[in-house]
Amino acid sequence: MAGGLFIHSYNESSERYAILDEFEKTGVLYLSEKGSQKPQKDAFAYMQTLPIDKEVWKERMRAGEPPTLHTEIASNQAVITNTRKEDFSFKWSISGEAVALLYKGNPIAFIDLNEKYGFSKAVIAESPIVNPWDNMLYEKIFK
Repeated sequence: MAGGLFIHSYNESSERYAILDEFEKTGVLYLSEKGSQKPQKDAFAYMQTLPIDKEVWKERMRAGEPPTLHTEIASNQAVITNTRKEDFSFKWSISGEAVALLYKGNPIAFIDLNEKYGFSKAVIAESPIVNPWDNMLYEKIFK
């Protein structure tokens, strides 16, 4: 099953795009390269299905399937179903070098170009695709 939401926001100061791409029931936040829509960094934001067993997850990752979360790292906020475009918005840092994805007004994922990986409330432990939420860093960047 392909398709899903695709929404974006452009920041004039940094000349970057923030993109929410929902594909195969997985929502990923992207921050683009300057002057392009080509992703530079990403953060896993949510999935529409329940977390899977870790061994099944490993098999899917080896097969190159779209990212998902397994039961050992998924938080109780990882699953968002019945997504609608109007439920999501973006929050930019002053510099435009960081962006957060908000779901119904609450931040769920963010990317800061100064950090190796993005951050997400969907995970409770570090993973190969995203860091767990860092509220202190979020407050420092966006408040």
